[in-house]
Amino acid sequence: MPRLVDAHWLALGLHFVHHARQVDRFRNASERAVRRMWENQTNEDGEPLTQFEREALIERHCEVFGVWPAGGSGTPSTLISKRSDARA
Repeated sequence: MPRLVDAHWLALGLHFVHHARQVDRFRNASERAVRRMWENQTNEDGEPLTQFEREALIERHCEVFGVWPAGGSGTPSTLISKRSDARA
């Protein structure tokens, strides 16, 4: 049983490290920049968003606007279905 608990704590720690990286990715992006990047689905350099950047931008959008971004390819239902597919 202790090994199972250790594994859960390790997984939780890795999850929080990943989440912290996401939050940090667009930490300094202004409202205008967040809106532009989301509408264009590009990062600050004009490159298409990676999956990590898309999720990080959603985090920043929630911080700045208090809601999930509308439309685009990273809506809540899309991300949930992608995660569900990855687990199957």
